[in-house]
Amino acid sequence: MNFLLNEEQTLLRDSVRRYVEKEYSFANRLNYAASGEVNRQALEYMVSQGWMAAGLDENSGGFGGGILESCLIAEELGRAMPLEPYWALAMAPTALLSSLSTPSASALLKNILDGNVVASPLIRGSVGKNESIFAKKVSATDMLITGAGGDVYGLNALSHILVVANIIDGNSIERGLFLVPLNAAGLNLNSLTLLDESLSAKLALSEVLVSSDSLIATGDEVLAATQYAEHVAVLGLCSSAIGMMAAVIDNTVEYLKVRKQFNTAIGKFQSLQHRIADMKIAIEESRAIIHRAIAKTKYGDVGSAIAVSEAKYLVSKNSAFVAAQGVQLHGAIGLTEEFVIGHYFRALTVCSHILGTPYEHLRNLASNNDYFTID
Repeated sequence: MNFLLNEEQTLLRDSVRRYVEKEYSFANRLNYAASGEVNRQALEYMVSQGWMAAGLDENSGGFGGGILESCLIAEELGRAMPLEPYWALAMAPTALLSSLSTPSASALLKNILDGNVVASPLIRGSVGKNESIFAKKVSATDMLITGAGGDVYGLNALSHILVVANIIDGNSIERGLFLVPLNAAGLNLNSLTLLDESLSAKLALSEVLVSSDSLIATGDEVLAATQYAEHVAVLGLCSSAIGMMAAVIDNTVEYLKVRKQFNTAIGKFQSLQHRIADMKIAIEESRAIIHRAIAKTKYGDVGSAIAVSEAKYLVSKNSAFVAAQGVQLHGAIGLTEEFVIGHYFRALTVCSHILGTPYEHLRNLASNNDYFTID
């Protein structure tokens, strides 16, 4: 594997970093969190810059990029702890829809890339969890969807949710992907404000009436595309966590330069320099395993789940370490609401516990019979 970025990837990373530094300050984030509103300007900017399509090939409306390009964007945006999760609003839906072969999927993908629709797929609450959502035909053109399960992220930015349901037609059952408006009658969202002040929700549907136009795809490809989208979402979440870790290290290094004890900047103390070195090792370990997982994550590849679980476990473990070190090296100020480090700690804690906790991903690895096989 080659971890070196090419010129186009470097330019992409740098452009996102400049945007974050200029437009998405910590003060702006606090204001949006307090108001409960979404940063619409940020979403519009992502669309205008083509970041929504960064992971797509040219045939799907992208620029020939892949998961790596999307993860680079997620990492740099992660430095700002955005309340509009790029991995949920861009990476997951585009990975899902670009993997489907139907005209409806292509049309919806174009609407998402153009910013006309903001949709995110319903994501499983934990590794290996199965939802029970069913769609029953009530006429030649209409169905009723009922069931519950799964999580929705980036809630206050969404206009629609992509829901996978088992379609019951007489004695046959077929999996289908539906586009459901957020304001549909019978769609209940138990919204939750997470520790990092972002919004998510638990989904419940009670006889939600949808037309055949809402059916995006059916058959086995829906399951394969959904699994692929979930893997891509986890990699995007992990990349966002790496961006937060990088910001924690940068802020901590700067603080150690100005905080003095015994008339000396504490950053000159060798023991603290060693702790910064350990934090930097942790982030490089995380980047390395993300690159490995990106290389192994492919549509329809059953081995992708192993690589993704490895990445989620290690990144979660390392992010907890980096966040804790950042708070401790700042001292009491690191726990105040006005200081950014405590917010990074909470955001990294959320990253560790959504889309499968590290322990769930570790169990996923342990339950795979081939994982511990020695060739």
